[in-house]
Amino acid sequence: MSKHVVTRCILMGVVSVLLFEGIAFGWGGPTHSFLTTRTFNDDVLAPFLGGINQSAIEQWTGEPPTALSQWGSITGRYYIRYAGDEPGGYNWWDDWDETTRLKYLTHAAADCAVPLGHSPANQEYSNTIAEAALEAQVSTWSTYPDVEGTCQYTHSETNHSFSLTGTMDQVIDEFEDAVLDNATWFKNRPKPWWLFGAHYPSDNTDAGWNGTKLALMLQRAVFADYMLSKQPTVATCGGTHVIGPGGLATFEAYGCHDPDNIEWNSNGTYSQRNTNLESYYWDFNNDGTWDFVDDDPYDARSYEYLVGLGIPAGQWHTFRLSAYDDEGTRGDYYGQLFLNPGGVPEPASLSLLVLGGLTLLRRRRR
Repeated sequence: MSKHVVTRCILMGVVSVLLFEGIAFGWGGPTHSFLTTRTFNDDVLAPFLGGINQSAIEQWTGEPPTALSQWGSITGRYYIRYAGDEPGGYNWWDDWDETTRLKYLTHAAADCAVPLGHSPANQEYSNTIAEAALEAQVSTWSTYPDVEGTCQYTHSETNHSFSLTGTMDQVIDEFEDAVLDNATWFKNRPKPWWLFGAHYPSDNTDAGWNGTKLALMLQRAVFADYMLSKQPTVATCGGTHVIGPGGLATFEAYGCHDPDNIEWNSNGTYSQRNTNLESYYWDFNNDGTWDFVDDDPYDARSYEYLVGLGIPAGQWHTFRLSAYDDEGTRGDYYGQLFLNPGGVPEPASLSLLVLGGLTLLRRRRR
């Protein structure tokens, strides 16, 4: 029997064991453990780690349910929706406790970076033998890339650059482009006939190293996205809330924001995006019934309108604002409103009053 035939038989035996033992596909258990541990060491994620079972998530090496569309869950951000509002009216994430959710979330994010057979790479290349060999090799690594402090990615072989920055949707789109770029490069690498469809180990290393970089970047982004989505919407209201007859009270809710509405920066951190929310509910007389609902954060109401709602004049009164994000999460704000029946002095008049008071005080001191 020739040396090449023996090599083929050994390789096929190893691949068969990997396939049936479930070590291949999805980077393999050791890879997921290493990547999750590295992700949890990222300083940007440190504020979210209190109270979660980190060791259980880092040590878990299983697979999410086959019914879970990993790439679909990421692109649709189903992990932040709890009302069964994904296509088909059912959300798999609703069924799991927090530890299980985070196991599947970090696993799905890493799987999506596999450079060939998993989504989105299977749009470009799907090769069972190559994937089994690649993942078996990557699972033996003792070190993995460190992406802390950056959202910038450059493929080590093609030198194509990608910036996983901006909104979550933009990060996901850029991530997909980068994964497909890695898969395309890997697909076009020469494959020796005696490896039966697999690639040279050096190409596996390059494809895996680039894939794990992308996996870490996406894990960081979706983990923060998920944890922020559980925080309540922030509601706040500025404006002019002291008015007299004939005047207008202005209610400005521009500072309201959705915690998971963030912008990823090139240095691996994120910034809050104070953009408009889905809807604003106003209860000016605070009687439990909404007086006005709109998608505009600005509202203006006349003195006479507010008096007509039964708001007493001459004393401070509480009004309520509830702001909703697109996931139905609500934030509440209670502010103070004063209806002055004697009118509100103009700023110039107020200045004259202050100057007059100071003049009178000086005369008395003399």
